[in-house]
Amino acid sequence: MSPKSAAPGETVTLSSEDICETAPPANGWTVEVGHVGDGDPVYSVTTVDTFDGLFRFELTLPRDFPTGEAYAGVADWDTSNCADSGSCASPGATFQVAD
Repeated sequence: MSPKSAAPGETVTLSSEDICETAPPANGWTVEVGHVGDGDPVYSVTTVDTFDGLFRFELTLPRDFPTGEAYAGVADWDTSNCADSGSCASPGATFQVAD
C-alpha cells in the first residue's frame, strides 16, 4: 500500500507481488476502501488485473472520505481453489487518511 498516508481526493495504490493462478471473477475483482471500524466500505471499484506478481491498482479517495485509519483490499477473494500448503490471504493493507 502506498503511500502510507493520503488525504481525501488523493490517489492510493494497492499492489501485490504474490502470484496466484486464480482468474478474476466474471465481473472482475472488487477493490474496496473504507474506514477501519466501520462495517461497510466507503468506495469500491473493479479490476480484471491478475495476480501475476505485478498486481497494481490505483484509486482516488473520494473527497468526503473520512480521516483516520483506513483499509484497502480485494473483497471478493475466492479461496476455494487455493492449495492447503499456501497462503490465500486476500491482498489488503491499512493506511492513514489525514487532511
